[in-house]
Amino acid sequence: MTKHIFDDAPLQGGLLAHVQECRPQGKEFCLILDQTIFFPRGGGQKCDEGTIGGIPVLDVYEEEGEICHILPKAPEGDEVLCRIDLGTRLSHMQHHTAQHLISAAAWQLFQNLTIIARMEDPWGHIEFQRPMEDEELLALLRRVEEVVKADLPIFCRYYTPEQAAQMDVRGKITPHERIRLVEVEGFDRNACGGTHCPSTGLVGPVRFVGSKMVRGAYRLYFAAGQRAHDFALEQDLRTLRLGKYTEEESPEDCEKHIADALHRLPVLEESVQKLRRQLLEQTAENLFRKASEQEAFPAVLQLLEGWDKKDGKALCDDLIHRGVRFVALGFAEGESLGVIAAQKKSKKMMPLGRALKEFFPAHEGKGGGSDALGQGTVPLSAWDDFAALCAPFLRGEGAE
Repeated sequence: MTKHIFDDAPLQGGLLAHVQECRPQGKEFCLILDQTIFFPRGGGQKCDEGTIGGIPVLDVYEEEGEICHILPKAPEGDEVLCRIDLGTRLSHMQHHTAQHLISAAAWQLFQNLTIIARMEDPWGHIEFQRPMEDEELLALLRRVEEVVKADLPIFCRYYTPEQAAQMDVRGKITPHERIRLVEVEGFDRNACGGTHCPSTGLVGPVRFVGSKMVRGAYRLYFAAGQRAHDFALEQDLRTLRLGKYTEEESPEDCEKHIADALHRLPVLEESVQKLRRQLLEQTAENLFRKASEQEAFPAVLQLLEGWDKKDGKALCDDLIHRGVRFVALGFAEGESLGVIAAQKKSKKMMPLGRALKEFFPAHEGKGGGSDALGQGTVPLSAWDDFAALCAPFLRGEGAE
């Protein structure tokens, strides 16, 4: 079996190893070494990044007790130099160790069981059996900070299943020939195969960065080390921006301001919807009156601003329902123009679909439709051409 150097020397960045086997695997190569500093993916942790013999390592995983290093080509010689990205390794160690501390503290303080944990970019996350209130989260973070500050030593040791069964271990132990236990001296002991800091002090700052419910579990996102430090700086900037937007001096006042705004939001949304309905009804009435003045063939051509396509379609339907024979509307938004055209269904309708099918691609737009209704989007500069296309339809040429 490949010797796991990362178990006892997690901060070792380079190593000379001997190639035990190198076999093709599709378009890539699988390399087996006598020893390795590359951690294989698993247990919620990604594999290490780095090179072997100067060749980038694409993946590292364990299969039937052997650690497989996947490379795009085979290295030269039987002895190879392995190098890992120590920055990535340190981040993995900090987050994996932080996860142990958070999970252990949540169990000790509140008997809140960890269901699953993942070390991913940009944040790690833990799924707990139940949600935690603000007071619990604050107590949890303070306990983790105490353990980090205490700089407790961390040991990773292998035991037989019988030995492990006699020890006080948090969580379940998956059956293996050898059980790897990670012990934070005087604080926690847990079965785990990941890389961990040699002491809690190396974890650095820990921050909770978000939470949500997932499949009935409470998922807590966290950051450790440099990522936690960067997050704290970003949070400071966010606090300053919120003060600027809300014109409040303190984070507490900002929070109250935002809470009040959210409380008023449903009322404001209801008012907006009411005004939109009134605008639609009044616009439809005005355009219908204008169309009715054309006794021979009532039709509408109108360019509108500040309308979305959904309301535009409702306006078009309303006018057709009222008896307007042909409706062509444009909705200007910046340099874009939404267009919709419709005619009242009859046995002999004008060829609207064919006209629009030619119009949209000729004007670098997208859209389509039938003789009854067509719509799409074109540049704002195409409005005059759209109006020209609609001119025969507005006069009712060819209509029954």
